Amino acid sequence: MKGVVKPEFGSPEHPFLQEGEGGSMKKPSFVLASLVALALCVGIAVVASAAPGKLKCFSGAPATCSVSQDTVTLDTSTGGFAGGYVTNSKNPGASLGGVTYSFQYNCDPSDNNTDCVGGGSPRWSIPISAGGSGNKVAGYAFLDAAGCGSNGTVSTASPSCAVTENADLGGNSYANWAAFAAANPTFKIGNALPFVITDTTEPGTTLIFAISST
Repeated sequence: MKGVVKPEFGSPEHPFLQEGEGGSMKKPSFVLASLVALALCVGIAVVASAAPGKLKCFSGAPATCSVSQDTVTLDTSTGGFAGGYVTNSKNPGASLGGVTYSFQYNCDPSDNNTDCVGGGSPRWSIPISAGGSGNKVAGYAFLDAAGCGSNGTVSTASPSCAVTENADLGGNSYANWAAFAAANPTFKIGNALPFVITDTTEPGTTLIFAISST
């Protein structure tokens, strides 16, 4: 299909290159196994421009995704997972206090901020390095819509957005990104792409826009 690329698992373009990336807030310990199985069995569809610094989306069947200008439309109503990311948004070695990740969302067709929220979706999946050479990803930190009050914005800059780390980092929860950074002074941003993902099966679609990684 024109405009669709299916990168091989493990390639630099693959959204799920690193262990634990993107996983479910409900069962973070099963992240790698579930995502590898999906990638090998059904493949990942990545849609949008190939130019660097562009908004792209990915999906695992039966979910679908599309990109229109600055908005990603994600349909996981019948299962699977889908998300979006910006191609030049890696920031390996950056301090946790020196970065800001933010996105906005809307639930369609209900046009509210609650109908597409559930099970930790939609959420940021942010790669974290615990030290060592190459800023290797040790685990992921998650911020989800419900943990931010289901108000349409998920941001590390918000004091009201809770953070959960996956089991590889200890599985702890924090009141916000600042608390996460303060409790883990040796953590850095890992060498992988941060991205937004949803895997809820609520009716309708999730619109993701204003994705920002600075």
